[in-house]
Order: sequence, then C-alpha cells, then structure tokens
Amino acid sequence: MIAFVVWDTIPRPPSQDMNLSSMDFTVLNITETRLSAKWDLSIRIPGDLSGYYICLQGDVQTSLLYKNVTLATSSPQKYYNLQPGWPQLLMVSALVSDEDISGSIGKNIVEDIKNQKEVQFESRFSLTDCREETIGVINYACREVTLRFEPGSEMKAKVFGKHPKCK
Repeated sequence: MIAFVVWDTIPRPPSQDMNLSSMDFTVLNITETRLSAKWDLSIRIPGDLSGYYICLQGDVQTSLLYKNVTLATSSPQKYYNLQPGWPQLLMVSALVSDEDISGSIGKNIVEDIKNQKEVQFESRFSLTDCREETIGVINYACREVTLRFEPGSEMKAKVFGKHPKCK
C-alpha cells in the first residue's frame, strides 16, 4: 500500500478572531412590510494580520444577513495604509433598499423593531489576501449580533451586549 501526504504550502492566518467594534443600523423608511436602512460597520483588524495575511491596501466587502438570508452586500470599498503590526479599524457602510428588505422577511424585521425594539443580524466580510501563492480574499463570518433601538426611537439601533467575533 502506498500512502501520499499532501502538504498545504500556503500559510494560514493565526487563529485570532476579528471583532466587529461597532455596528449601527439607521432606518431611513419603514412601512408594515418594508424598510430601507443604512448600516455602518467597524471591523477591528488585529495587528498580527495586517501586512502578511491582509494587504496594507486592498478591498473590503461586507454582507448583512437576517436569519441566514443575505439582505445586502456592499460594493467593494477600498482601504489604504494599514500599519503592519498595529491593530486598526476599517469602516464600511452600505444601504439596504426596500427591495432588499420586503415581503415576509421585511415583515419579520419590522415586527422585531416594533415589538421587541431590537433585531438580530449576522454579517460576513472579505478582505484582500496578501499571502504568497494566493489570489483573492480571506472571508470572515461573524456571530449574530443584537441591535437595540434607542429608547423612543424605531430609527437608530446599536450593538447591545457583546460585540461579535468573526472567524
């Protein structure tokens, strides 16, 4: 019997998680079954990832999900001048149109906002991969986060509780 061992020569990023430092959700328009909103994300990049694993300049793209359904994906946004060895924040914004959040999903989100004054979302993002012999991006998925609306408002929500980890 002959056995073959295949070695993966592409180095893997350290198992250090990334965090969402903040996630804001601002409702622009709301009806019984639809809403449009702006969502802002701050992603904390650990210092040991910038430069070798994640390019110092590149693209970041994010997706917003509700109950495993993608509501919106941002256009790729450029980032510049990450400093190697230092933790840093990347800011990403995107608009979610009423076409993105309509029908039964829109109705469920609107009910969460009106009845519970909070809503749970997941997010995913990708960053430009700088490892040798790779082309493309490194993908991260973030745990579900609860966004709680400000008292007396159904328009602006922020992270409530722990900030989610992303792997």
